[in-house]
Formats: sequence, structure tokens, C-alpha cells
Amino acid sequence: MNARRARQSSAPPSPLVTSHTRTRDSCARVQCPHHPACPGCPLLGLDYEAQLELKRERLAAALALYPHLALEAPPVQGSPHTAGYRHRVKLPVGPGGQVGLYDRAGERVVDTPSCPVLEPRLRAALVTLRRSLAAHREVHSVDLRVNGAGALQLVLACHGGELRGGGKAAAALAREVHGLVSVAVSRADPEGKRVMGAAPRLLAGSPFLDEQVGSARYRLHPGAFFQVDPRHAARLQALVQERVGGARTVADLYAGVGAYAIALADGRQRVVAVEEVPAAARAAREAAPRNVEVVEARVEGWARRVRERFDVAILNPARRGSSPVALATVARVAERLVYVSCGPETLARDLDVLAHLGMRVVDLAAIDLFPQTPEVETVVSLARGPALATWRCGRGHARGPWGGEPSGALGQPERVLALVVGDTGSHGTAGQSKYRRLATVATHSYLRLDLAGPLDAALGALARAGHPVAGADPRTARFFAEKSGLVRPFLHVEMARGGVVSPLHGDLQHALSALTGGRNAPGDRKKPSPPARPGGSRRRS
Repeated sequence: MNARRARQSSAPPSPLVTSHTRTRDSCARVQCPHHPACPGCPLLGLDYEAQLELKRERLAAALALYPHLALEAPPVQGSPHTAGYRHRVKLPVGPGGQVGLYDRAGERVVDTPSCPVLEPRLRAALVTLRRSLAAHREVHSVDLRVNGAGALQLVLACHGGELRGGGKAAAALAREVHGLVSVAVSRADPEGKRVMGAAPRLLAGSPFLDEQVGSARYRLHPGAFFQVDPRHAARLQALVQERVGGARTVADLYAGVGAYAIALADGRQRVVAVEEVPAAARAAREAAPRNVEVVEARVEGWARRVRERFDVAILNPARRGSSPVALATVARVAERLVYVSCGPETLARDLDVLAHLGMRVVDLAAIDLFPQTPEVETVVSLARGPALATWRCGRGHARGPWGGEPSGALGQPERVLALVVGDTGSHGTAGQSKYRRLATVATHSYLRLDLAGPLDAALGALARAGHPVAGADPRTARFFAEKSGLVRPFLHVEMARGGVVSPLHGDLQHALSALTGGRNAPGDRKKPSPPARPGGSRRRS
């Protein structure tokens, strides 16, 4: 399909979630006594139609960073539940037993006993739990989940990884909180930066919760990822299933507890679910039918080893997206792809990588799983087509970065944009070349290099002076990847010989925006960045 025709899903939207058919719940504005002190629902107070349009605009802004892809954002399919939809909540605990998100300054926990987006049984359980937590100062945060049958699972992230009173205290909590059938403890982040704890272990009750979406059944161990609204997750699964179609062999990558592998297993010859988290892989294996093989491995490692080919591969990475290495290996083993994304910015970057690899977008569908927030889920179908390595740009051509060279204008580089580690000063020389600092970005230097010699020579001089290129320096690569989605060296040929000029590539525009808090970088004449994510969210939840 021509890229310009790949506008939106050709599949008919569910009658439950079209923009024209709403339940009473989804039509009414949600009221919250904790807003705006609590930063968790930044769109609360807007009409739901306006929320859906803002989500579409966020997706559109992300795709617009890559104009050569010629993709447009489809309308966002709404949820029938805009309040009481969250079946899981992960929240820090204050010194007096307060449970809620940190305030906008990040200094204190805003107690939110009447949070309207929590499933009512979850909200009721937290009221009881608050009273008990006041006596447990070692508890840093809570992770509470309710399944469709009303059973509750609790993980307490504790300083030092121990709950005072151990199993007896956990059993007491289970007696006090109606419906609580599983209590686990995890080790809180020593620096207090992450809400989720590490290495959860059972203290009392059942080792897992059963959950059901449509006809598929799952086992959820403490801390396992699953969609926050299992009722609406059925619609997301349907969107994926429509795009998988009649494929006989399917690979479900970043599979978690096997959400898609198990749901799609019926009638398939073979399904392989690949998941690197041991507890999630174990849960998927316990619930998987016979024709589903669960592999505990990183996607990159599995794809390099595998020798078979699949009709379809499903990618469902975390908010940070996939990696160029993983995408290259997956594109080798699958004829078609279905990409499920909760991060529009990293999705757009990964679609750019896949276009370079010859996997082109057939259609896009967007769905709202998080009403009252800017978050939006996107399902993209891709099939083999012409690789998009270069495209027309002004007087000449430009290229992307995914072949190993800097992005930007094709030809002999004359002017290059680079983000380098550390403070270079306002201007200086790098070998035979000169540079001027355009901005200081998160304590690092955003430079324009006017080349009078080879680019490698200028970059080598900067590196020897203690200023390696961001994204190429192993010591800081993780910081830039987590903070800005940067997965390659921050280098862009702004101008090549002959006057060929190329605007900053999309992934670098997004990296600068993320590192500067959404402000446009000097020299960046692109549209403003999309709406910020709700406070307190660091990953898929």
C-alpha cells in the first residue's frame, strides 16, 4: 500500500468505542477532589472528545518528525470507561500512610483516597490499607491489582526488602483488606527514584492471580505487567488479531505474560512467545496451550539465533520502544509485523528504522487505554516493501542514520550538528574545524561544527578533550537512551557540499525536546513538542 494511503485502520471500529457512541460514563466529565494537586490526570476536566483529539495530535506530532514516511495519525478510538477503569495502581507511600503520587514539585505524597479512575474495589481496598500502612514506615510504595473476579494482589516495596513482621504481618493484612488473596514484598529502590521494587517474593496467600480477557486466561505473578483495564484490553487484542489475520506461525516478542500469544493460539500451527523477565516468562509458560512455546530471552539474542521464519511477528515493547539491533533481526525472520506501542515518540522512531529495513506501514489504529491522560496506544501493521534509505531534500537528497552513517544531507559534509558530553565552552576548535555551541542541553553541549577537514578528525579531537558524542559514549549511553530515546550517535549533517541542507532528523529533534523539557532547541524551527506525559509515570503501567 502506498504510504500516503496508510492513514488509519481499515478495520471497522468497535461499536462500543466509536467517537459517536458513548456510554453515560464516557460522556460525563470526571470530577476529582484531588485535582489539580495530584498530577496524575492532566487532561481531567476536558470533554472526552477533546481528550481524544489531544491524543491524536500527540501521535500526529510524533509522526510529523519524519515527513519522509508520509504518515498521518488516525482518530483515536475511545474507551467506554473514563472513570473507574484502572485495575492496577503503583503508588508511593508517605510518612503518615498517605498513598498517592508525588506532588508537582516531587516533594510530598498527595493522599488520594477518592481517586476516581481507580476500579471501585481497588479504591475501597486502599482505604483499609492506608490505616495499616501508618504503622509500617519501612513501606516505600504499594503495587495493588484487582482481577475481574474481585480478588486483590498486593506487593509492598520495602526499604531493605523486608516487611516488619514478615509473613504474620502479611497474613494480617490479608484478613483486614477484603478480597486480598496475595501479599508479596519487594526491595525498594535505595535511591527512592523508582516506585516499583525489585525481586518480589510471596509472603502470604496465592502465588498468582488468574485474569481473563475474552476467552484467554492468564496467570499474573506479583509485579507482572498487564493492561490496567482488562475489559478494554479485549478491544486492543481484537485490533491485533485483525492484523495478524490467518497467519499460521506467529512470534510474540516482548511477550510479558503472553497476552497476545495465548489469545492468538487457537487455530495456529505454532506460536512462540519471547520474554526476558523470568517471572513473566514463567507465568506465560504456565498458562500457554500446547502450540505455544515460551522462550525466556532478550528479543535481540533470540532473533539472532532463530533459524525459522514466521508469517507475523508482534512487537509490544515498553515505552522506550525497541532498538535498531532488535528491529533488524526481527525484520529478518518475519514476513509481516504488528507493532503495539504505548509511546508515540519511540514508535515513530522505530517506524523510521523499519522503513530503512524495507518494512513499510500498511495501516495504523489508535486506541485510548488511559482516559484523563495524554497516553495513547497505537497498533501498526507493516509489510515488506521498498527500503527507504534516502529521499529528496531541497537541492539534493537526505538519508536516515540507520545504515551506520550520520543522518542528514547526502554528500561531502560541510556543517554538522552534534551533541557532545560535557561543557565545551561557547566556541573553539576541533582539529582543523571550528565549532560554536548552540545550547547547553542537560549540562552537555549542542554544537554546530564547520568542517575544514574530515568529520572523524574533528570528532576525535573533541573526544580526546573529554567530549565524546552523545549516544556513542558507553559511559553515558544509558542516560541518553532512558531520558531522550536516543539510540544512536547524535550526529547530523546539516549541510553538504553543493548547498544541500537537511533539517535535523526526527529522533534527534525528539531527543533535544526531551532533554530540554519540551523547549525547542536553538535553530529548530519545527512545531512545538507534543503534550507532556502525566507526572510520576516512568514506564508502562
